[in-house]
Parts: sequence; C-alpha cells; structure tokens
Amino acid sequence: MENILFETTSLCPACFEVIEAQYKVIDNKVYFCKACPQHGYFQTLFWADADLFQKWTRQSVHADRFVAGTKKEKGCPFDCGLCNEHEGGVCTAVLEVTYRCNLACNICFADTEKAQFDPTLDEIKTMYETAQKYGGDCSIQISGGEPTVREDLEDVLRMGKQMGFSHIQVNTNGVRLAAESDYAQKLKAAGADLIYLQFDGANDAIYEKIRGKKLLDVKKQAIENCRRAQIGVLLVPTVIPNVNLDHLGQIIAFAKENMPVVKGVHFQPVSYFGRFDTVSPTDEERCSLSDVMHELEKQTDGEMKIKHFVPRKRYDAHCAFSSLFYLSEQGRLHAITEEEQNAKAPEHRAFEKKANAFTNAYWRISAEEQESNGVSEEMRKFKNRLKNYTLAVSGMGFQDVWNIDISRLRGCCVQVISNQGSAIALCAFHVTDQEGKRLYENR
Repeated sequence: MENILFETTSLCPACFEVIEAQYKVIDNKVYFCKACPQHGYFQTLFWADADLFQKWTRQSVHADRFVAGTKKEKGCPFDCGLCNEHEGGVCTAVLEVTYRCNLACNICFADTEKAQFDPTLDEIKTMYETAQKYGGDCSIQISGGEPTVREDLEDVLRMGKQMGFSHIQVNTNGVRLAAESDYAQKLKAAGADLIYLQFDGANDAIYEKIRGKKLLDVKKQAIENCRRAQIGVLLVPTVIPNVNLDHLGQIIAFAKENMPVVKGVHFQPVSYFGRFDTVSPTDEERCSLSDVMHELEKQTDGEMKIKHFVPRKRYDAHCAFSSLFYLSEQGRLHAITEEEQNAKAPEHRAFEKKANAFTNAYWRISAEEQESNGVSEEMRKFKNRLKNYTLAVSGMGFQDVWNIDISRLRGCCVQVISNQGSAIALCAFHVTDQEGKRLYENR
C-alpha cells in the first residue's frame, strides 16, 4: 500500500531537467519518486523509518528568502550565487583550496582525478570575502581534495583568522598529520580550531574496502599528534551498507576511548555522486540517517537512543541530526539532548547565531579551572570534566541526482564557495548525472 506524503521538484538523473517528484510511503518506508517525460520513472529509497520521517517533517520550517542574493534567471538549482530564491544564509562555508589528493578513494565526490585546481591566495581571499558576504562570521571548512598537500596551508589559515573568522576547521584524511609530528601544532598556531578527520571505522578491512589501503594506524597517529598539539578532532565516517553500517558502535567506543581530544563523531551516509558506476544504486546500497540512528541505538546497547537525536531546526529536518552526550567517569554516555515530542523550530536567525556561538566555544579543548570560585571542589571537578568529556554525535545526509530535492537545496546553509565569488549549496555543487557529468562542471 502506498501513500503520497507531499510533492516537490527534482532533477532527472539523465538530463538534469527539473521535474516533479513525490515522497511516498510504501511498506512503512519513504521513497523519493519522480518521472521524466523523456527518460522514465525513478524510485529511490529515502528513509527506512516512515513514522520517524513524518514526525520530523512536522518540525521543518522555511527560513526567510535571501533578499540580497543574485537575480533568478533559470531557477534553482542553476542560479546559485546565492540567488534570491534561497532561504537563509550560510552556516558553514566550504573552501576547496585544491583538488589534488594523496589518496584515491573509490567513493570520493571531489573532482580529484580529472580537474587540477589550486586557487591562489588572492582567489582564496575572494572566497573568504564571499563567505562573509553571505554568512558573516560563519564556520569555515578548509577542504579539497586534500588541503594538507598545499605547502601554504598555514598562510590560508592565517588569512582567515586575520579576516575575522572565529572557527576554522581543516577537512583531512590525516596522512600528513600522522607523518609529521609537529604538523598539527603548526596548523593550530596558524589558526585551525578543529581537525575534521576522515574516519570510517576501527579496523583496517573497512579502509581497504573504502579507501584502497590500510589506514587505521595512520588515523591513530594523526589523533595522537593532535592530542599533543591540544587541537580537537571530529571523526567523520562515511557510512556504507555491508561495509561499516554494522560498525557504528565500534566507532563510538573508539571516540570514547580517545576523549577529550576526540570531540565528536559526524556520520555521513553514502551518497552516489563522483566516483561511482553509472548504474542507479539499489535500495540495498542506500543508507539514510534513520538507519544510522537505529543502528546507534542497537549497537550502543541503548546508551544512545533515537529520542536523544534532535533534527535540524530548519527546512528540511531530514538533512541532519545532532546530539550531545556526557561521558561519566564510569565510561558510560549520558544524553544531554533529547527531542521534544512537539518541538517547534526557533526563529532561524536567532538559531544560527546560537549555533555559531556553540561551534566557536565547543570544539576547543578547554583548560581546567583551577579556582573553586565559590563552588565545591566536587562541583569544580564536574564542571571541568563536562567541558572536555562531552561528545557531539551528529549526522548529515547529502543528496545525489536520484534523491535531490530542490526545496531542500533552497534551505541548505552548507555552501561551497567558488573562487569566482559565488556560494553554491554543497549538494548542487557536487551532484553528477547518471553518466558522471557534473551540474556545475565549469565551476
């Protein structure tokens, strides 16, 4: 039995034409369905838990249109600038500072095989200026390719700090961090606030499958060097069915063992763009945020529960979840966050300011308070532990050409900043058709 939940617009996987699409419940699962007059019908598993999908749908809220954006011409997603069809501004600006890489992962969506791109420092300054224009003091992610292959990465970081950005993270595979014992300290001194570390699991079989080589010791050494440098690490697993979906509990256990340098885990269910076969992915190859949350509850023996995960308080709520857990001295996680049954989304500008303030404060490793300041010694110790033994657990699902929802794109606040002064929703920037052609080929 099927039930249509609501309608939206999408892209044809074959020709990139804008077409109508629907979310349908079929056998208690949510499917994204659409038809192109020329290329036929496409049906993709979107969320495996229809009840949770509908519950979170009720918490979605549209932000104000971005009135200072560029003029609409072809319409979303072809006019990114940001265009004035977009909702809200930028919460995270991704600056891709190179397409070169020292790995050749078979799931990478970056254009590291075909394109050569190393923007100059002047071009990177333009990127920073664009991020400020659309997002103010937003979170900056230095990405690629692999940004640590740039010998002037420290200059890139210093520039961002000099221009007033409070939080700058480096998205890296950790290879250079592991190889050079003082490199983490150099990045921190130049302005890096967080290492956004690719981390797919706690055994080498997973890395051989996803990344083509054994990398666990590399990841461990990179984390150890960050520990010595006192710079926080966010573990970022790409989650793939039949590869590491059943290893999420092990990743959480690894994070607990490596606190306080490990500050969080950010799960990213696999999306099919970039280096993939041209055949449409099957339902068995799909993994949604609902799958991640269900597996976390099961694999942590209830330390984490679905009710602890809070949906994104903007449109669309299904894009992301977040949560905070305190690690007691007995080694058990205790939830700080919990979803309210009838939660209402806050006004978006106030929420973005609070989120940015949290980001700036949370990801740093805090020094202990030595003075009691009028509180008991026991309370002082608890406050110090709470600062550094709180684990952020989150997830974000990226869209590919089979499930791309243009309404979701309009509400996206994670933008890739081009060297030509435009901001493009990350999913639109990287999306490829079923033949591997990019929507933003000449970006």
